[in-house]
Formats: sequence, structure tokens, C-alpha cells
Amino acid sequence: PFKTETKRPSKQDTSHWESMYNFENFESSKEPNLVEIDTFESETLYAETEHLLDTSTLHYQYKGKYIMTASKSGLMIIDQCRAHVRILYDQYRVQMENGTGVAQRLLFPEILQLPPSESIVLEHLMDDMHSLGYDLSVLGGGSFSINAIPSGTDGMNQIEVVRGIVCASIEKGCNIEEDVRHYIAFSLAKSAAIAHGQVLTNEEMERLVNDLFTCSNPNHTPDGKV
Repeated sequence: PFKTETKRPSKQDTSHWESMYNFENFESSKEPNLVEIDTFESETLYAETEHLLDTSTLHYQYKGKYIMTASKSGLMIIDQCRAHVRILYDQYRVQMENGTGVAQRLLFPEILQLPPSESIVLEHLMDDMHSLGYDLSVLGGGSFSINAIPSGTDGMNQIEVVRGIVCASIEKGCNIEEDVRHYIAFSLAKSAAIAHGQVLTNEEMERLVNDLFTCSNPNHTPDGKV
């Protein structure tokens, strides 16, 4: 008796359904993100690897003579004695120019006896040697008293060191102040440098390498050796 009327939903227009999702924009925006992620990962990995190479502090000592260490260009081999000569030489030159050498006084002064020809040379060198930390007194008759020595050179035969400085100055004919200072600093550096065969800890090798590359010319010794 009752007539029920069922309403069907009206048919929607689906002719432009692609615009609802905009696949074209999605595809174009997807590619740059992938490129950015790849680039970020690549740069991060490279930076981490480079950081590990730069901060590596592990060194190797070969036959108590050479220090082998890694560098950006490959393996670097350093003669420990020549490297230390270079380091000490630069330090002594700065001390001589600035007069900042630290003296270590001797409890018992050492007496040096020289012939007249060498005595005159030593008297000429005394001012520059004093700037290194030496305290020399003229006793007369070719005798000199070594009252103080440069700090860090204790344990060395100071009489032989001073005599070697005098002989080097005579041999090279040092008449110019610059040459005199060069041979004083060079002679003392050779005497005080680490000898071949001396075993070094990794910390000592690290300090030696770092000090070497702060020098004015880390590639050569003061006498031009590599």
C-alpha cells in the first residue's frame, strides 16, 4: 500500500580526476629530493674519512732512525736526528736574536783551556753564546770558566761543545755576525739533537713532527741536507 522510492546517488563527473592528484608535479618534485639525499650522504662519508686521516696521530719508528707517518699525499719518512737539528737550530736562532736563552747554572763550573788563536775567537763569540744561555768567564792564559749552559743541554760534554763551536767558526772563516750566529746555533743543535738509535714514544714522535712543520724550512737541515 505504501510506495517506497529509493534515490540513487547522482553520477559524478570523473573526467578530470587526474588533476586531483597532480602526478606530474609529484614526479617532478620527487627527483630533486633523491639527488639531494644522495649528495648529502656522499659528502658526509667523504668528510668523515678525511677527518680520520687528518687527526691520525699514530707514528712508527724504523730502526731507531726514521719516523714514518701518514700524510694527505701518502707516507712520509722523517730522519729524526736531522729533524731535531732543524727544530733546535730555529729555536737557538730566535733566542740569539731576542736574547731569550734560558741559562742553567752549573754547581761546579767547568774549565776550558784553549790555545791563543782559539781564545781570541771564543772571546769574540761570547756575547752571542751568552744570548743562548752560556755564561763564560775569561780566566786569562787561554782559560775560560763555563758557569752556566743553555737549558736542556745538561748531560752533554760542554767543554767539547764549546770547543766545537770555536773550531766550526774558525773552519768556516766567520767574520760576519750573521755567519757567526749561524754556526754557533748549528753546532749547538747538532750536539743537542736526538741521536740515531734513540727509541722514541709515540708522544715524542708526535711532538717532533709537529715542531718540525712549524720551522722556517722543514724540508732541509741548516746545512742544506734533506
